[in-house]
Amino acid sequence: MSERLAKLPHNKLIAKPHDYWQLGSPAPAHFAAVTEVVNYVCWLGEQFITSTKRRDLFVEGMTRIKLHERALMHAMLEGTKNVQGLRHIDGVNVYLDCKDLTQKDFIMAIGFDNLEYKKAVDHYEAAGVVTFERLLSSPYSSRMLESFGLKGSIRVSPIHCHNLQDIEKFLEVTKTLCQMQ
Repeated sequence: MSERLAKLPHNKLIAKPHDYWQLGSPAPAHFAAVTEVVNYVCWLGEQFITSTKRRDLFVEGMTRIKLHERALMHAMLEGTKNVQGLRHIDGVNVYLDCKDLTQKDFIMAIGFDNLEYKKAVDHYEAAGVVTFERLLSSPYSSRMLESFGLKGSIRVSPIHCHNLQDIEKFLEVTKTLCQMQ
């Protein structure tokens, strides 16, 4: 690619050099993975409806995923009979909270009053809970954090294959982290 062409405006991550052009994945094998994801979602749909149309099965599968994730999200925020939810644990801040869960994806951004993001993520990992720190210093996180007015967060992103026991374990670990000094 010529130097002149490389400098033309184009889509790229903000933190990448001005002449960086690669987007997505050049590996065709990734398309096989996408096909298997679609097959799986259709299989989920088959558990609830009888149809021979893949689109109907896919839509039903995605609907069931959405409903299950919303129920888990409610438990994560409000708690269960066994453990308090994030909204009710002293020392936890739920960023970008939304009362109407039909308008929210199942991704939580949280922080602690007395625990740095990276340190909290390390403690979660030691307890067998996967979370991710999002810091302004990261080129993959800075744009998002700046747009929300946050200095950082802990990303918690469970998915439909999790269950209520997974959520309760996360909440128990979270409560323990709040008690750390």
